Amino acid sequence: MRPVFSHEVIPETHRNGHQPHLLPSLMAGFALMMTLDTALG
Repeated sequence: MRPVFSHEVIPETHRNGHQPHLLPSLMAGFALMMTLDTALG
């Protein structure tokens, strides 16, 4: 499900050959934003 989501949300990254780094970066960014949202209220 996550690869389908990332392919639909950010299709430019799949065209430029950055696909191996896409999913870990997307998950790390989401986790960081959730951590900041919780910490800062």
